[in-house]
Amino acid sequence: MMESLENSKQLIDILEKEIDFVNKFTEIEKSILDSVIANNWDTLEKSITKSDNISQIIERLDNQRDICVETLRDQMGEDESTHFYRLTSNLEPEYKNKINDLYRVLKLSVLNLQNMNWRIDAYVGTVTGIMKQTLNEIYPNRRGSLYSRSGIIKEADHNPMVLNKKL
Repeated sequence: MMESLENSKQLIDILEKEIDFVNKFTEIEKSILDSVIANNWDTLEKSITKSDNISQIIERLDNQRDICVETLRDQMGEDESTHFYRLTSNLEPEYKNKINDLYRVLKLSVLNLQNMNWRIDAYVGTVTGIMKQTLNEIYPNRRGSLYSRSGIIKEADHNPMVLNKKL
């Protein structure tokens, strides 16, 4: 029983750290979105570097949490199919409540992060689509497939073009 208490404390510590880093990662993702919208490429590059570092930390913490939960399953005599909340129901009430609360907060933090990623994806997708449509209107000869007089598909001329994004 003492081992499960120690493991519970370790799980609480890991969950708290993971929540903190997921929230930091979400803030960096917000910075990435702001940088893309403002065309601030220097800040974007720095934010991407930070996000790479934090994502590695989150991955390590996630692996540690998995190991901790597996150890807890073994200590409780549960099998791999046992749900997280079923597993924690066997713990002391104060640890059970704390772990369950932290687990819910972690899930909400991950949802916030997914939402931020969706916002970045939607913005970039919209801007890319607008740029493609604009270029198709300006240069209709570059649109899709072109056909020769004999009906054979021929490639559009792919002359390089420089686009000033500051306009």
